[in-house]
Amino acid sequence: MRLLRISGAALIGGLAVTTVQAAQPADTGALSLSGERNIPAVNTSTALSRDQAVAQALAQNPAFLALKRQIDVAYAQREQADGFESPTIYWEFEEANRSNASGIGSQIFGIEQSFEWFGVRSARKQFADFGIEVTRALVERGRLRLTARVFKAYDQVLLAEARQRLLEQMVTLNNEAVVISRTRFKASEGQYVDLMRTRLRQNQLQNELLKVQADVAGARRALLRLLGKENETIRLTDKLNYESLAAQNRTWLQRFEQGGPTFVLLDRRIRQAERRLEMAREGRYPEITLGIGQQRLNDGVNREDAWAGRLSFKLPLPGSDRQSGLEAEALAQRYAITDEAEAQRLEARSLFYQSMKIARTLDEQLQDYQAVMLPDAEDQLKAARQAYRVGRIDALNLLDVYTTYLDIQLSYLETLVRYRGVVVDLETQGEALWEVDL
Repeated sequence: MRLLRISGAALIGGLAVTTVQAAQPADTGALSLSGERNIPAVNTSTALSRDQAVAQALAQNPAFLALKRQIDVAYAQREQADGFESPTIYWEFEEANRSNASGIGSQIFGIEQSFEWFGVRSARKQFADFGIEVTRALVERGRLRLTARVFKAYDQVLLAEARQRLLEQMVTLNNEAVVISRTRFKASEGQYVDLMRTRLRQNQLQNELLKVQADVAGARRALLRLLGKENETIRLTDKLNYESLAAQNRTWLQRFEQGGPTFVLLDRRIRQAERRLEMAREGRYPEITLGIGQQRLNDGVNREDAWAGRLSFKLPLPGSDRQSGLEAEALAQRYAITDEAEAQRLEARSLFYQSMKIARTLDEQLQDYQAVMLPDAEDQLKAARQAYRVGRIDALNLLDVYTTYLDIQLSYLETLVRYRGVVVDLETQGEALWEVDL
């Protein structure tokens, strides 16, 4: 015999929604063939708040961890920029007479080192310094983007679960209507069409519930992927709460304009392009090579050792096509990056201001939902259920009220999740709204 058990209530739009589940008899374990008792496995779940989900994603998301590795790469490139070319050890020899094996001739053992013109190395170091700042801005953008994605994925799970609870409530209410319709029809007090309408709606709701259950599983998998996990059972502890926009942090615009990672990234890209142009222009000057060695002279009678040195200049041809092309390319890249950065700034500002406008609009809609629409829908639902019990309305009117109530509740939940998503975009300085590729 299967018993019905009320598992718990969830508040959706001010209404308590109960979930009806089939209760199974308690099982303390069955005996196996060997006589040992098999203890059933316990399905444990990990409680996870919204902030905890973000912390786990930042610590375990593989894509974000790979992005953070780029900081080590940038520091390694800076270390390379601070160095010089490797020294060259050389040995030169000359024999006075090939037929004479007495060693008459000269030999030079030495080491030499090449040095770029001083401005080239300085510009290269500054280029690498800006590269570190660019990478840090990229990592900060990645952190904010991942934070926004986790918050939104978390809310999508809450939304899917709220839809499931709401449909379970509607299934319960419709089952009640089916029972009433059947009882009244058997007592010749109701119409058969009312019974058919309620039963048809019952089947529709059950099919919708199956689809929503699949949506819940999909939303959970999407959240787990962001957390860097797989096939783990989690229990979300936060709720879809509404907080008025007036209570939010109103310094969004100031933080966006002054310290947004995207703006830092664009500025550093421009500075890098300027240093690249400076390096190209410094290429007009010579590369210096210094060497020192030991020279040994042997004329067959006497051997003399002396110091030997080398000084050379590698000087590009003034006005050569190669040098002019390098400078022209660096200058064109600087202009291109500057123009692209300005275009990105305009797009970022436009999208951010648009998000603020959307947030204010959704905030007004949610206030209207809570002040008028949700209470009216609840009152209408209670009145329709009572009227159908006493036979004042037919099943068509009752199902119409149920459909209206369901639509309003779902519309409220979807508006709330969208509002929370826009607020997350504003709190994370809009980094999830645009792409930067320079």
